[in-house]
Amino acid sequence: MALRKSLLATAVLAATMGLTGCGGSSSDNNTPEPNPTTPTPTNEKPSITLGTVTIEEDKLGEAVAGVTFADDTDALDALEYAVSDGRFEIVNGQLKLKAANALNYEQETDHKVTLTVSAEDTAGEKTEQEVVITITDVPATAGVNTYEFGHNGVSSVSYSGQVSRQAAILEAKKLLGTLKTGDEGTNDVAELRKILADVRGFLFPTDESRQDTALTFLSGVAAEQTTLGQISSLKKIAGEGGKIAGRDTTYMNKKWEENGSLVGWSEFGTHPSTPEGLVLYYLDLIDAQITKFENGELHTATHNGVTVELNSLYITPEGLDLVQLIQKHLNGAVALSQGADDYLDELTIGKQSADNTVIADGKSYTELEHKFDEGYGYFGAATHYLEFSDAAISSSAANDADSSETISLLTEYNFGNSTNASKRDKGTAENANPTDFSGSAQIAFIKGRALISANFSKNVADWSEEDQNALKTYRDHALLNWEKSIAATVIHYINYTIAKEDGNLTQIKNSEFDAGKFEKLAKYWGEMKGFALNFQFNPHSPVKAGEFAEIHTLMGDAPVLEADKVDAYITDLEKARAIIAEAYGFDAENVEKW
Repeated sequence: MALRKSLLATAVLAATMGLTGCGGSSSDNNTPEPNPTTPTPTNEKPSITLGTVTIEEDKLGEAVAGVTFADDTDALDALEYAVSDGRFEIVNGQLKLKAANALNYEQETDHKVTLTVSAEDTAGEKTEQEVVITITDVPATAGVNTYEFGHNGVSSVSYSGQVSRQAAILEAKKLLGTLKTGDEGTNDVAELRKILADVRGFLFPTDESRQDTALTFLSGVAAEQTTLGQISSLKKIAGEGGKIAGRDTTYMNKKWEENGSLVGWSEFGTHPSTPEGLVLYYLDLIDAQITKFENGELHTATHNGVTVELNSLYITPEGLDLVQLIQKHLNGAVALSQGADDYLDELTIGKQSADNTVIADGKSYTELEHKFDEGYGYFGAATHYLEFSDAAISSSAANDADSSETISLLTEYNFGNSTNASKRDKGTAENANPTDFSGSAQIAFIKGRALISANFSKNVADWSEEDQNALKTYRDHALLNWEKSIAATVIHYINYTIAKEDGNLTQIKNSEFDAGKFEKLAKYWGEMKGFALNFQFNPHSPVKAGEFAEIHTLMGDAPVLEADKVDAYITDLEKARAIIAEAYGFDAENVEKW
């Protein structure tokens, strides 16, 4: 019988392999005897060696010292790595923070981070190791981890106008929150109207009459500046000469002054559908509720067979908290709009016009330095933001960095979105992938400003290509983390609107609520909606126009409170949450727990 070629070849190969070097046979079956002195090769697991394991704080993407990976057969870039803490990664055998992350010495318990790392080779052998990283404190240093810069010993940082507007928005919020009747407020209609007039005066100033008015939002804070006049000369929020989108049209990427420009809200009353028109409409709603109170009408809300009497005139029967809606909308239409769509957008090559070659006349800074500072001022962080933990900033906007026992609103107070960034970071501290919106934004702002200072005497177009790209990267990084903190806050209040135990949609549906729970629901919904209006003011936003419109279609212009529609509305809010989470690449655990 003839063998097939493949079988024949196999037989010949087997016979050949059994021959000795001189053509003889080593044994009867042509199989060599094993050499007892030659060990059988074995594959060793990768090794992870720990020395003094440290990392410096306040540095994005910083490498961890003292952790060494090795393998007997595979190159380091061939190993498969894993880290239990989502802020870190291992690249070619180097444990490091991801590019968007930094650590804060003041933030971490015992100034240490404990995590588990693993390395697996191509043969499937795996080693795990717990690693305790000691964070090295970096002293507060100008231009390194504090927002402080200067020329010839004189500070070149100036954004008092931005602080003044931030303070005016906070004061308006504080005053609006006092529009209550009954035991918690006043039944004096004249007093109620005066409060509303003061709010309009802070937001739409026509003169300097409120520049010397004591700022009531500073209650309990030993502030060096207690009036707007002590912060800056008159700076307007809205109205003629104001900075709300549509009033200041400089460098804007959209014609916000045009009717129909604002997306996300349907009803504007007698006002144009612009950012300013929405504020005026909200104020008109409050005015109408004061008028009803003046006419003896009870201020009530009736839903699903339950009627509650409301003492807060800024809460509407439909469930709108006008205090939250006004303040959060202004955080976007003034602060984010001015920061992202004006001052920082000018840094784009070919678009920027600010000079960096000479100190501006009568000033201590170049025009470009000042533009960047003003953008930073709208983020609202204190100069020593990185020297305090998220818990400290979340509990108090005022932090005494120089231990003087007084607070300078110009350098030691955290306004607006900077406080929200710390709150959201605090909320993920125990999660597998904690966020660091606050630190990442602040470090990017400091690095960008340091780059401008280092290139003093040269306009951006004359910088090296590397520095030009770096400035844009820092700008984009700061804005992205600024906006991520807003997006995370929207998710936070979606979660609260759906399920917060002291006031949520299901309680309204089931008729299990009182006035307190109704007002809490209105507050949570108002914060959700007000913050969600912000995305449209950043031309660099990861949320596309169609996604933005869909988010607000799902949210609507008021919470849906009819019992037979609440479940469907909760589903809509969950869809909006999913769109936001995907647009910003948020971790699922963080989204759930915010």
